[in-house]
Amino acid sequence: MRIVTSALQHTAPSEYLNWNQKNRTGITNAIHALYDHLPGVKVRHRTPSPHLHSLIHTLRQDITTRGVSSDPWDLAKKWANPRSLVPGSAHGLGDVLGALATAPIISSDVGHGGTQLKIFLLLKGGQRAVFKPIRYLREEIIEGEIYDGADRHNGEVAAFHLSRLLALPTVPLAVGRWVSLRKHILPVASKELATTFFKMEGGEVCFYGVCYYCNKNESVCDNGATLEGVVTMWLPPHLPLTQLHHPWARTYIRTKLAPWEEQPGYCEEVRQHVPYSWDKSPRLLDLMDAAVFDYLIQNGDRHHYSVIAGKLESAVILLDNGKSFGDAEVDHLDILAPILQCCRLRQTTYERLLLLTGGGLSLAMQELLNLDPLAPVLTRAHLLALDRRLSHILAALSSCRERLGGWHQVLF
Repeated sequence: MRIVTSALQHTAPSEYLNWNQKNRTGITNAIHALYDHLPGVKVRHRTPSPHLHSLIHTLRQDITTRGVSSDPWDLAKKWANPRSLVPGSAHGLGDVLGALATAPIISSDVGHGGTQLKIFLLLKGGQRAVFKPIRYLREEIIEGEIYDGADRHNGEVAAFHLSRLLALPTVPLAVGRWVSLRKHILPVASKELATTFFKMEGGEVCFYGVCYYCNKNESVCDNGATLEGVVTMWLPPHLPLTQLHHPWARTYIRTKLAPWEEQPGYCEEVRQHVPYSWDKSPRLLDLMDAAVFDYLIQNGDRHHYSVIAGKLESAVILLDNGKSFGDAEVDHLDILAPILQCCRLRQTTYERLLLLTGGGLSLAMQELLNLDPLAPVLTRAHLLALDRRLSHILAALSSCRERLGGWHQVLF
């Protein structure tokens, strides 16, 4: 296992790390402080919480209980609001996930926009959804920068269940699904999508879709019968999205640092502006929650974030979580930059993190992911990596408490 402060390949430092590591003064001292607090955090939080099994039971029951709603699409629509997509007590969630995994596909179309291969679906009953196909086997390691590679479909599934465990209910509902390209997708495909389908000599059906990186050389093929992927529910019409630039975005230029990488006091600059000022919006705290979430799944590609249009109080909607779980043995600590620099977190988020210590996070995730049609969703190594990264987050917060003079300066 390696902890790194920048993007790192599986076997050797990346070009970005070689070029920029010595100049990343914006987070270096904070990361050293995190290291100092890590041993103590591991000792204090090595025992699972006695309340963990109650939480797991509740979340599992939401999924396993069926027949709660005769109209799962309407139920999900009623749940969704600018601060939450799924309630903490989500009776009927099993019906919604079950429908996403099995409802007949009425039409399919290309996923216009974006860099990743996907298909827009219209499911029976009028629900819109997005299908992302498998691109990697579970054990495959994604090399290169943290944002390299195609989306991991299983990462989207894991991200949804992690969001429920963290009580951060702003990840769209996602579930694994097996589809037949020749029976379920191609017969109802738009002309534009259908033209990207072809058949291999062995009989496999393949397609490459329409996106920035989509081409025939990057096609996805079924196994002769079916193809696995993830179906993510589209948000209801009353919650239109808009995108904003993330203050802690990367430059995506290997020889150029972002301001947060160079300025230890960068958070103070961010806090001068709406919507990040404390008395105007909870948005900055939402970004702290997002940093916790993204660090656990190792998503270093959140260059923009989504909110509900026209709603200043909107939570950050955690979309596009496929750039995750690339390498279980590498931890990119720079994803924690918002917390390392702002030293702020919601009290409720911190308390939920404590509930998941002592190996509780990996245990809870395994229990929930075992209920997905694509189980096992994550390898054992990726599950254990969640526990390790949780310790890093708590160590960062512990160092913040010491630096600022108490938890009352850190937790809100």
